[in-house]
Amino acid sequence: MLDGALARRYARALFELAAEAGALDATDRELREITDILQASPDLRHMLGHPRVEAAEKRAVLEQIFGTKIRQLTRQFFYLLLDRRRQGILPSIQREFSRMADEKNQVVEATVTSAADLNAAQRRGLKAVVRKLTGKNARLLSRVDPDLIGGAKLKIGDRVMDGSLASRLGQMRRDLTLTL
Repeated sequence: MLDGALARRYARALFELAAEAGALDATDRELREITDILQASPDLRHMLGHPRVEAAEKRAVLEQIFGTKIRQLTRQFFYLLLDRRRQGILPSIQREFSRMADEKNQVVEATVTSAADLNAAQRRGLKAVVRKLTGKNARLLSRVDPDLIGGAKLKIGDRVMDGSLASRLGQMRRDLTLTL
């Protein structure tokens, strides 16, 4: 079975359990945390995927790392992935779970790239713009790119709105080149 289809099945099963427990947001947050930690640590990924490391030893290491930071549902789900040697598809499961949770909660992920860090008022304003455009609440991801000079780029799904000064200067340069 393809990893994508398998990841969707696991994500759907976890989604249903988390929804039943009223813990969609917490489970989503915990899956993101586990995925981030695994992506940041190649040694941990290697140890968890190694066939000669006993399951009990893997669980003990995870207990040291996560302790009580993650709830029982998420912990048991991750142990199930380990037991079935499916921990490698966790990033795909996490993305699919987040997509389903966002759909249920009417949330859209928007990425804003700006020349400088945004303050709270600017973030609120961008969230309002996204709400007006999509009819959904925004989870705003911020990136800083000094090459933009000023302004910002807003990406929602596959839509990009470029209000950066670098883009406007580039357009002006192209316009002037065409007229000369």
